[in-house]
Amino acid sequence: MNIKSLIGDRAFYKQLIAVAAPLVLQQLITTSVQLVDNIMVGTLGKSAIGSVSIVNQLYFIVILITFGAMGGAGVFSAQYFGSKDYEKLKQTFRFKLLVGLMVAILSFVLFSFFGESLLRLFTDNPTTIAGGLSYLNIAKWSAFPWILSVAISNTFRETGITKPLLKISIAAILTNTALNFVLIFGLFGFPALGVVGAAIATLISRFVELGLTLILLKKRGKLFNTKLLQLFHIEKKILAAIIVMAIPLTLNEALWSTGQTVFFHAYSTRGDDALAAMSITGTISQLVFVTFGGIATAVAVLVGNTLGRNQLAEAKDNAKKLIAFSVFIAALAGIILFALSFFMPGLYNVSDEAIHIAEFNLRVNALFIPVFSFNVALYFTLRSGGDTKSTFLMDAGFMWFVPVPISLILAYLTSLPVIYMFLIVQMLDIPKMLFGLSRYRKGHWIKNLALDTDLHAD
Repeated sequence: MNIKSLIGDRAFYKQLIAVAAPLVLQQLITTSVQLVDNIMVGTLGKSAIGSVSIVNQLYFIVILITFGAMGGAGVFSAQYFGSKDYEKLKQTFRFKLLVGLMVAILSFVLFSFFGESLLRLFTDNPTTIAGGLSYLNIAKWSAFPWILSVAISNTFRETGITKPLLKISIAAILTNTALNFVLIFGLFGFPALGVVGAAIATLISRFVELGLTLILLKKRGKLFNTKLLQLFHIEKKILAAIIVMAIPLTLNEALWSTGQTVFFHAYSTRGDDALAAMSITGTISQLVFVTFGGIATAVAVLVGNTLGRNQLAEAKDNAKKLIAFSVFIAALAGIILFALSFFMPGLYNVSDEAIHIAEFNLRVNALFIPVFSFNVALYFTLRSGGDTKSTFLMDAGFMWFVPVPISLILAYLTSLPVIYMFLIVQMLDIPKMLFGLSRYRKGHWIKNLALDTDLHAD
């Protein structure tokens, strides 16, 4: 392959930065604040950080299922915007709102009735379980404002509007951080509520985020905004097409997120130190993993919108350059993460053993982030053209046939330390990369969904 074909011109990178940079910056700020929150909770001890990390792992499943369900509509949103079919764009937005409410209600019911049983999958420590339940009983309400915000903000990103979302995110996370300081530690006359204070701060910040997002929708969302009375107005052919697209994506995200939760469970078999270390590893790693969201948005705009305009050759060329760029940026991010591993874990009030585990794991992530980034770029490229079969096989399919069984075998049939368990599981992204590359080269994703005659009314 000609190396020059992997490098874009100035206009390409200008558009890439314009689209991806606001989201990356938004996620970087969010992650930085989450790190501060994580450290604040960490001062309460490893049981507290274990409680919050388990609940967050459960919510991780809800988050990923939401993205999968809305992602089916998002594929069409990007292409309908590219083809300037704004009526159908509105219908994809309605679908996101409806499916988002369904996911929020379902998660609320599950956490209300089965919260303790879910927590016991990860720990039998009564202190950790009690703290987790206290946190969950408040945090479960945050799904409603968060999911509505996601439906709106994702559609803005798919139509190329990202900068205002950055400002909204900054306002929400500043609210969350300020309230965390006040409610966790009991400042300005407020009682010290510990993990309960962290949950209340999160809930309030989610409502602040939703309020600001609704204002943005009113001002700049005219192309896709909808009236409540029209919420159920989605043409049957469009609804069917979105559902056909959304089912494998949702199933993929559900299986992938539960697979990640199985990994978390496998690591938790090595005790509370391992549990705390995995939480620390995940939070610090997110400081550099924020680039993944930028890749996803860039692919939606530079590949998805281009496919929607029927510029198939340009879409293919853009995808190739995006994949190469993502690996380059990831290599730089890996160097940063490796440097952070020497001092960031020491900021937590946890045991030396937990710190040593986190340091090792962060260096593993630093080494493999170019592979992770390559896989993310491949995944969203395949998804941009509706090749959901490939995304399912590459992502959740591969995970449940290879890493998940291996992680459980390592957890229950060996006495291998958690650091080596983590290393082996992360190494399995290499065969996944080779499989994904083979699917990408087949080119089934290079198609214009917006021109599909099955989507147009008679």
